[in-house]
Amino acid sequence: IVFSKLDLLRKPWACAQSEVGECVDPRLDDLFSVLQLALVYWACRACIFVCMNVKQVPIFIFGTPESKVRSDTGRGWLDNWKLDFRVSFAWFLMLGACIAVEVCLLLPAMKGLDWTSTCGLDVLGNVFGVPAQEGVCSAPGQKGSFKCVTCLASVSVGWALVILGSLVDIYFVFYLAAALVGSTMGHRRDLNDLKNKSLPIDLREHVGREALLFEKTFGPGWQEIWRTMVKSLLRESLISPKQAEWLVRAAGISMNSEAALTHRERSQKPIHLTCFPGLAAERLAFFFQSLKWVDRQAATTAAASGNKNAAAHERKFDTLTGEYFDPGSIPSLTQIIPAYNEVVIPDVEFLKAGADPEDARNGSPDNQPGLGDLTVPPRGDGVNTNLAFLISQFPDEWVFFAKRLFHEGLTDREGSQDLYQDFMKGKLPSHGAEEIVVEIRMWAALRKALAALPKVKHYYLRFQDKRIGEDHAEVILAHQTYGHPEGCEKNDEAVRLLLERYADEPLFLVFDLKAGTAPTLWTKVESFLMMRGGYAQGAFKQASVKCKWDKARRDLRIIDVLPRMFPLRLGQGDFKTQGKACNQLNGLRFASGHYVQALDCNMGAFVGECFKVPYVLRMFMPVDKEDRSAPRCR
Repeated sequence: IVFSKLDLLRKPWACAQSEVGECVDPRLDDLFSVLQLALVYWACRACIFVCMNVKQVPIFIFGTPESKVRSDTGRGWLDNWKLDFRVSFAWFLMLGACIAVEVCLLLPAMKGLDWTSTCGLDVLGNVFGVPAQEGVCSAPGQKGSFKCVTCLASVSVGWALVILGSLVDIYFVFYLAAALVGSTMGHRRDLNDLKNKSLPIDLREHVGREALLFEKTFGPGWQEIWRTMVKSLLRESLISPKQAEWLVRAAGISMNSEAALTHRERSQKPIHLTCFPGLAAERLAFFFQSLKWVDRQAATTAAASGNKNAAAHERKFDTLTGEYFDPGSIPSLTQIIPAYNEVVIPDVEFLKAGADPEDARNGSPDNQPGLGDLTVPPRGDGVNTNLAFLISQFPDEWVFFAKRLFHEGLTDREGSQDLYQDFMKGKLPSHGAEEIVVEIRMWAALRKALAALPKVKHYYLRFQDKRIGEDHAEVILAHQTYGHPEGCEKNDEAVRLLLERYADEPLFLVFDLKAGTAPTLWTKVESFLMMRGGYAQGAFKQASVKCKWDKARRDLRIIDVLPRMFPLRLGQGDFKTQGKACNQLNGLRFASGHYVQALDCNMGAFVGECFKVPYVLRMFMPVDKEDRSAPRCR
């Protein structure tokens, strides 16, 4: 209907480059009647688009509170409408910017360049309204000539670039807007100097700026938290034993909580992070800079409660070391780490390999050199061993690692070169060789916070039936190929080593039990279910299994089993559901925390950031809400 009502008008020759005076388009006198059908058409298209993309019925989630409850907990329709309006308005501005660029920059650049005006080829003249003109293509016998083809090709390429620019300019505008908005938000959140190591850290008690902020955030026992942070850096070999002593003395304490400092040792001085190793300095700089954000966020929460007299932190009740702080108020958190067949801890063979010339070549998946597709990556660079390469990337940390082993009595010599040579030649001290090998593997792989607090220790001494890990935090390693031929036996051994090393921590393994899984695992699962009763052998073909390391039996102990009707990944061949999402869902089924955090296998962590978790979680569930059944974030 719209096309049938077209009102096309071609300009006269005299008005080819003018739109004023006698050249004014007569259709402008009644523009609405000319465009009314087109406006109705686009209005209908807009209504159809909105109706097709608006979710009429929300997804039902069992346990979702009623709308009245949601409005009381910060999830009312007005808040959702405001958020949607801000997002829509932002996109409106970006699309408007794109249109402005196209109208003011791209289209004027092609003014007068078209097939009719430039080449004299009268094509769709009625549609564009441009009068016919003489050109290289309008001359007799020139329509297929070289000049005509060149002119048409040049104009076509120019308009193609304009059209292409109109299609991709939204990406440039979006990234420019994201950069401007992100820069503004980062400045408001004090994220500009998060890793600035040039600022000194003053931890003098009741005097230093960082000490006052530390005490304001964590309470009067902030020095115990600082000691735990320094010990964590020392344990990861990011600092030397002497540097650890210097850091704790800067806060007026010693490495041993029971040891008293001498008068000379009590001379506290500011910490200059530029004199410490890079990674350790960055972690500490980030920690202290982000404390400002934690303090400001607490003040914002207090102001949102409506009580003008409310403080950002009630030191006696809210801080982790407060006098009346209740450890039972710490929200529980589950961290899920999905793994398919990643190398969790490098084995000894891998660390010693890499120096031979053939190690630098791609290998065969069947372990048959020279046969089949060479799809296995090289084992090294062909010059250095893999351990030597890691040492070259982290030389200071290897030196600190050797010193730490010497101070712990595991090695007889303090030299880092001696430790490397003894490991490569198999001449480690007999009294601690096995432990040293494990420490070296863990050092190569790495490149618990709350239990260290006295208040938390006393709390769990009174309640012996509780476990700190299950009450506050747990880590689930969701391993998709553990015990299956699709995986690797060396990786399975590394997983068991990791579980054994942290057997006292809330570290759990969740794996996929299916056809092809090792018979020993099937036997353990079936024995576990038979002990529970009501299970017939062969009742299911696949299941999700949660287990933990048993120190007494030195083996895995089954905790929970969830039989499934369908595989973890649905589909066949190359058309299967996404592996990481399925693996995360496999671990999520066993999550016991009120909050869930999904991590990657290659992500690092620092104990100092763990102490901030209770404060950060208050953003998702503010303490000023009376009804906490509806969190702001899932």
